[in-house]
Amino acid sequence: MVNIHTARTALYRLYDGGGVLLYVGITNMPNVRFDAHTMKPWWSQVAHKDVTWFDNRQQASQAEVLAIRNEHPVHNSMHAVPGVPDVVTLVAIEEPEPEATELDERIRAAAQERRRAEDALVSADAELRALLVEGRAAGKGPSHMAKLTGFTREWVAKIAPDPKASARQGAIQRRLDKLSDES
Repeated sequence: MVNIHTARTALYRLYDGGGVLLYVGITNMPNVRFDAHTMKPWWSQVAHKDVTWFDNRQQASQAEVLAIRNEHPVHNSMHAVPGVPDVVTLVAIEEPEPEATELDERIRAAAQERRRAEDALVSADAELRALLVEGRAAGKGPSHMAKLTGFTREWVAKIAPDPKASARQGAIQRRLDKLSDES
């Protein structure tokens, strides 16, 4: 069974015939996901699909958030930037908006705080990953850094592989080649 968090993950963009970006999403199995989208009312507008693969779901998810916020797909609502009209907002604009209540203001404030927290998490995650890579390059082992972070040794080793591993692998291969030449 595939672990969706560690398996290669696709970021996909769906466009209409005029090149308008309709939807951005991520999946490990694009064709299965596209089949699921056929139930959406906008699916008949899809004329072109663009798929970019990432090493894992977290990388694809970060790219998805940036794509939605920067490219403003018509049918995405998750991660959308407040104030940028989408289909739902356009419908709401047509009707006069009722006066905001105290509860409305608290909901808006909580949503804004959530967006800030999400941005902070993405930023902190990128910084932590860079520091783990720097730590490995400085000779720190994954077990040591796992203790510092609270993550598993395996996760740290996957995020920050041993920079000497490829050189070691090359040396091993050269030895094997030399042994087979001597035989």
